[in-house]
Amino acid sequence: MGRRSFRFVCIPADMSEPLQQWELEMPEGKEVECLIDRLKEHFASAGPKKSEAQIRAQQAELLSRLPEGSNIDPRVLNVATSLNMVENVSLLSNARDNGFVGVNMYVDDEGSIRGLPRNVRASEIAHCCGKPLDVKGDAFLARVMDDGDDFERLDLDLSEVSSSAAWVQQARQQNERKRQQETGDALLERLRASKAAAPAVRELSPAEVAKDEGNKAFKQGDWQEAAAHYSRALELDAGMTAALNNRALCRCKLGRWAEAEADASGVLAAEPGNVKALLRRAAARKAQGRAAEAAEDWREVLAKEPNNKEAAAGLAEAAAAGEGAAGEEQQQRQEGAAGQPA
Repeated sequence: MGRRSFRFVCIPADMSEPLQQWELEMPEGKEVECLIDRLKEHFASAGPKKSEAQIRAQQAELLSRLPEGSNIDPRVLNVATSLNMVENVSLLSNARDNGFVGVNMYVDDEGSIRGLPRNVRASEIAHCCGKPLDVKGDAFLARVMDDGDDFERLDLDLSEVSSSAAWVQQARQQNERKRQQETGDALLERLRASKAAAPAVRELSPAEVAKDEGNKAFKQGDWQEAAAHYSRALELDAGMTAALNNRALCRCKLGRWAEAEADASGVLAAEPGNVKALLRRAAARKAQGRAAEAAEDWREVLAKEPNNKEAAAGLAEAAAAGEGAAGEEQQQRQEGAAGQPA
């Protein structure tokens, strides 16, 4: 039987408070999300609440990220901006060369919005790791082992939180290598561009030609024509998931929800976790009145992209609708009871 608890470190933003060693139990089947759930509770109770002005600014920013012409019930916006999210920053990535063991920093996703104080110690630790961050509010450090197949939470002790710690040195070297690689790649790309004597000509397959025609029709707003081109591409190359995913979007635009869901599910069968396909399937399921299944897709998106606004808004809308339905059901039960003999 595996270990059922792990240790991690709290770095309070208040400099008068010492760094703290925390320990958390891991319920069976909740090894991944148990820490996030605990930190959500902490961030919800720590620091000032958002002012009305801050909430309005956040809602305006959320609306700006939605597709043009989107209409959202104000109640949904209220739910969306009441969600407390945890931002996960990888200081030491769980790469093969360090045995897939990484160290993450967890902070309040709304620290800046709520005006939380700068966390000097957490910011310095991140800087020592080669990640210049301006951390707001309390921060937490935790260690994981994740090789893509197996996941395990490991202990991170208070004694390891220093600039001389082995993991901090590993993180600095790792992040420096990444920066050098990115700089080298950018320089190489500029050199290639400067030496290019003529535009490169790409030889397209018949399926790729059909997909490109679909893209052109889509940009012109002709969803029907675009879907036909994507269908042609799939006839020529049944494994072209990009065309299948694009056709799912076209069918969403056309309101052909069952077909859109089938296309998105086909993409996910080939590429589990494809975020675009999850969002399109969620939209199709919602339109067909299957809110619970849509919510499952939105949750999977947020597990991969915690800051995905479209998924957060969809999940918030589903939650608001569920609360409304529960209220109506309760009222109906009360009215029914009132009309019955005592």
